[in-house]
Amino acid sequence: MEKILILISIFYCINAKLSTNSTCNNCIGKIHSKQDLQLARQIPIIDKSHSCPNHRYTFFIIVKSGSFEKRNFTRSTWAKEIIEHFNIPILYAIGYPKDSDLQKDIIAEDLKYHDLLQFNILESYYNLTLKTTSVLLWYDRYCSKNSEYLLYVDDDVLIHVDKLIMYMYRTVNNDSIQGWFEKSGHIQRKGIGGVSVDDFPIDIVPDYLWGAAVVYPSHIISNRLISAIFNSTVPIFFRDDVFINGFMAQQAGIKREPMKGILCFDPTEDDLDSNMIVIDFKNEEARENTWNCYKNGVKCNKNLPLLLFKIFSGIFLSMVLICYCAKYRFNVNDE
Repeated sequence: MEKILILISIFYCINAKLSTNSTCNNCIGKIHSKQDLQLARQIPIIDKSHSCPNHRYTFFIIVKSGSFEKRNFTRSTWAKEIIEHFNIPILYAIGYPKDSDLQKDIIAEDLKYHDLLQFNILESYYNLTLKTTSVLLWYDRYCSKNSEYLLYVDDDVLIHVDKLIMYMYRTVNNDSIQGWFEKSGHIQRKGIGGVSVDDFPIDIVPDYLWGAAVVYPSHIISNRLISAIFNSTVPIFFRDDVFINGFMAQQAGIKREPMKGILCFDPTEDDLDSNMIVIDFKNEEARENTWNCYKNGVKCNKNLPLLLFKIFSGIFLSMVLICYCAKYRFNVNDE
């Protein structure tokens, strides 16, 4: 049976490679065509369509993943807790590997954990919009009628499970998508996430949510968001957070709101003990350290030099401001 699965998946991978050559030609331009977007409608290489029928959930979790190591750490930490204590299903959304020999490892991983959802799209930073669109289509087809929300997170976040459960059952807003909120600003033109003016002539990005952790109400996915994506009036930018959680949400008239309890990692704070979701870890060591400190009740995330720097910087700036105000007041009185 395992050999049959491997042969089927390798066939899918070869077929996918042939059909996605135009998706990102050396990642130049980082803009997808309408034809590229249709790849998201293809049948997954590894499917989990049985995950939702005959079950009712308040929310369903899909982890956007590209790393076995990150998935494995997630499986052993917050994901294990939420499955064992609250029976919330969790799947890991992946693409097919650049090295087709690694597909055998992916098959073995799924046979062991039974939690992979592999789409017919090359695993690449520049295919994030295609991957997220695939997830939204899959969720809408199989789970949206049995689940009120989709929580879509990166594979390098940490979650305080009890706080998440309370938030999802009591606080989450059914009329908006929620996550780490970024105000409208200029689109990035340089660096790994940048896009040229020729490829994307729009300069202003609307309010959007980072892709690290987003709550999507099922009815918004089904009735508004998917339609907006496939009828986009702007170029299909590879960054899923900017394109889907920004431009497409705006096009569909979907409100974007900050999620209470989400925080970017700060090495001077005990992040997970006092927050619900921590994102933007600089490396896996920092994430593992934060989790271990949280579970052991130890305040070991304190970075004393950085903390002292922050304190003295604040004192220095306060003194400068006081001196400036005093000097200004003296000059006014002198006149």
